[in-house]
Amino acid sequence: MALQRGIVELESYNKKWKEDYKKEEELLKKVLGSRIIEIHHIGSTSIEGLMAKPVIDILIVINDLNEISEIEEILKDYDYENRGPQGVSDRFFFAKGPEVARSHYIHFTYPESNTYYNQIYFKKYLIEHPEYIKKYCDLKQELAEKYANERPKYTQGKNAFITEVIRLAKEEYND
Repeated sequence: MALQRGIVELESYNKKWKEDYKKEEELLKKVLGSRIIEIHHIGSTSIEGLMAKPVIDILIVINDLNEISEIEEILKDYDYENRGPQGVSDRFFFAKGPEVARSHYIHFTYPESNTYYNQIYFKKYLIEHPEYIKKYCDLKQELAEKYANERPKYTQGKNAFITEVIRLAKEEYND
């Protein structure tokens, strides 16, 4: 399980992704210890029935993003690279593995950030509204065929759908 950076390859849901997440969660809890407030399997590999790029996304909530340089030093020994905020002000993004074989992504954020709620609400909404899993699969397949070697365009193509699902989720869950 790994994917070259910049490439889009979707796979049907694989139960092994849950196991891969659990194994990585155990490692991260061991090496980061009490720095972790919460840890979650997020992204498409965390949603049964959803096609996904075979890369495990992990959300880690920490007290303060100022801890990132210490965390970066620890995670270097485990093949993680700090890729910075990547245009998102309330998170740091880490990638595991060489550029030709990425296996895991970590999104570090702090409690009650937009990144936290967006990730948690998006996953919850899809699971509770399976018709959106089908819509998302169809969109992802269409975009993957069109932008197989242009991951930024593939990602950009999903933005309107993701934004709409998050809006619907916030409407439903913030009552």
